[in-house]
Amino acid sequence: MEDEEMEVVAEEEDFEEEDEEKEEEPAETKSKGKKSKKEKPREIPDAQKEDWEEQPLPYWVMVQIALIAEREKLSKQQVDALIERIKNRFSELHVEAGEAVGIVAAQSIGEPGTQLTLRTKHYAGAAEVSVGSGIQRVEEIVDGRSKSKYPTMTIFLKPPLNSDRDRAVKFARKLVEVRLKDVADIKEDFANKNVVISLKENAMKEHFLKAKDLISVIKSEIKAEAHQKKETVEINFKREPLIKIRKAIIKLLNTRVQGVKGIGKVLIAQEGKEFVIKTSGSNLKSVFKLDEVNSAKTITNDIIEVNKVLGIEAGRAMVVKELHKTFEDNGISIDIRHVMLLADLMTISGEIKGIVRTGITRGKQSPFARAAFEETVKHLIDAAFRNETEELQGVVENIIVGQPIKVGTGIVGLSMNTLKGKK
Repeated sequence: MEDEEMEVVAEEEDFEEEDEEKEEEPAETKSKGKKSKKEKPREIPDAQKEDWEEQPLPYWVMVQIALIAEREKLSKQQVDALIERIKNRFSELHVEAGEAVGIVAAQSIGEPGTQLTLRTKHYAGAAEVSVGSGIQRVEEIVDGRSKSKYPTMTIFLKPPLNSDRDRAVKFARKLVEVRLKDVADIKEDFANKNVVISLKENAMKEHFLKAKDLISVIKSEIKAEAHQKKETVEINFKREPLIKIRKAIIKLLNTRVQGVKGIGKVLIAQEGKEFVIKTSGSNLKSVFKLDEVNSAKTITNDIIEVNKVLGIEAGRAMVVKELHKTFEDNGISIDIRHVMLLADLMTISGEIKGIVRTGITRGKQSPFARAAFEETVKHLIDAAFRNETEELQGVVENIIVGQPIKVGTGIVGLSMNTLKGKK
């Protein structure tokens, strides 16, 4: 506490020196009408200036309180009440120096995770419980897997679509990925090297597709003689070998004729006063390009995709949100700060890395810390081959060699003053 007070006093002296420098500015600068870059810092109100050093709050917090008091024109009693409330909140959130926050966070997430595992096993046969919301989802997030097993999107729409259900439904159906095989039947006559593609009228109506558009897609994809008869297309490959014909037909049937790649199903839901689209499958980048979509609110549960499209800060926020939501959905209460610490660890390198041997463990400097997780012999041999040195700075490596760890009381070093009393 004394060190903190000394730092605060030093900061206050720096501010006083800046004030003196400002007062000694030459008159030429003032005559030119140029403002000095150094601005006089806001002062703490006189009511609190005498005893602000005794407050268990950082200096910058007291400065912010002063700014609020000045802007809102608070009385002394109101400022005192504000400081008291902030003091109480700060004391609840404050972590003591040397606190083993990592171990506490690991225990706080791991122990409820055991209960989550048991619940997921019981729910495995229940149709109404999504398999993607239990321990599998937690593992998916923590491991930093490149693809989500059950990707979903919540698409928010711009006016007037968000208030008109019929228009929202029509737009949602156009988002569904439709391939040619979904709206057409195929008959192959390999003996004569002929292929007849018949369009399904009901399927076209369901997806709001027109026959002429589909036929134009077929003709553009196939490099062969094609004849149109109403809603059928007959293709004659003539001299092409059968293997090439088969490959061409498979490629044609998998051609996307409408919708966004990756979106399989859609559902209209109402949130508040507006209609939103829930999807099975995800493609955030393509959906953002649509004019009808409100890109400021649209989101996906695929964390890696969020990271690629919106950046690492958005990815970190999604790790916190999805992991905390998964526990809450299963009735498990965890302090969000533990989850935030885990998210910080996963994203500190600028990309999302899982808590696996190929993720954050590989990036550790300590050979012992890498060996303590998985593949012990391999890591030790690699470290010896590279002539690495173990500095014994972390927790795991000190436990391995039996030394006190630099956490809690171990962070303090004591020494005896043998010169005391001697001249």
